[in-house]
Amino acid sequence: MTVVDALPPRPLEPQELLQLNDAEALELAVPIEDEGRASGVLVATGEWVKGLAFDVDAESWTVVETVSLGEGVERVDGLQACEAAILRFRGDDPEAMTAENAPGTYEPEVDQSAGADEATGAEDE
Repeated sequence: MTVVDALPPRPLEPQELLQLNDAEALELAVPIEDEGRASGVLVATGEWVKGLAFDVDAESWTVVETVSLGEGVERVDGLQACEAAILRFRGDDPEAMTAENAPGTYEPEVDQSAGADEATGAEDE
């Protein structure tokens, strides 16, 4: 059974993504959206990265890109290529994407209390 065969015929709920990420066959499963149900998912093993997109018309998932890792191809390169392929599958131009119009916007928040001693060079005495 392939990864696509194991997916339900609809976008994934956050809990389903967690379950997919825990699958032994995969090292990584992340949505390209930051909130809500995922209709674009990046999955990876040590040997490849795949971009999966939900096709609304067919009511099924499809592999829109596969990148083999190794021979100078790093995982991050595969993830970026697969994310771009998902965006193209949706009819979006990956080159025109900005933080404001991307399918998910990641806005990290720095925890000012964590590591404060490390940042100031203070040591426990």
